[in-house]
Amino acid sequence: MKEIGFELNPYDLCVANATIKGKQCTICWYVDDNKISHEDQEVLDSVIKKIETQFGSMSKTLGDEHEFLGMDIQFKNKKVTVGIKKHTLKAINFFGEDITQNASTPANPYLFKVRDAPKLSEEKADIFHSVTAQLLFVRNRCRLDIKTVVAFLCTRVASPDEDD
Repeated sequence: MKEIGFELNPYDLCVANATIKGKQCTICWYVDDNKISHEDQEVLDSVIKKIETQFGSMSKTLGDEHEFLGMDIQFKNKKVTVGIKKHTLKAINFFGEDITQNASTPANPYLFKVRDAPKLSEEKADIFHSVTAQLLFVRNRCRLDIKTVVAFLCTRVASPDEDD
């Protein structure tokens, strides 16, 4: 990235920025997923060409709506909206149980009390583990209200029970 004029972000080394044609161009990456943004499509095409010269052809999504690392990103009227509704729904659907009731808090009143409840079957324990991992992603991106609950559930993945 430095060779083509970008400067790494000192707070996140998977983000690089450059000023091109007087506007900021930002590249974010994680393993093999990339997001490049700039106002001018010609700038984007030029940067993509330079990257592809170095690393080979990439699949591209152009336009105002993108999915990047489980996040839905939409550009509209010079504003950016980021959501993870699809990822959240995926976790809910994978859970496979009815959870459509309202709750005033994401935790039950006995969250930190490990009671003598029946252990989950191996199949349900695997589902519990997967959903807990998916919720780790969700809690860090947009649902800070479930942070404590998910942190506790992470301590339970080795031997979850019906309370979990």
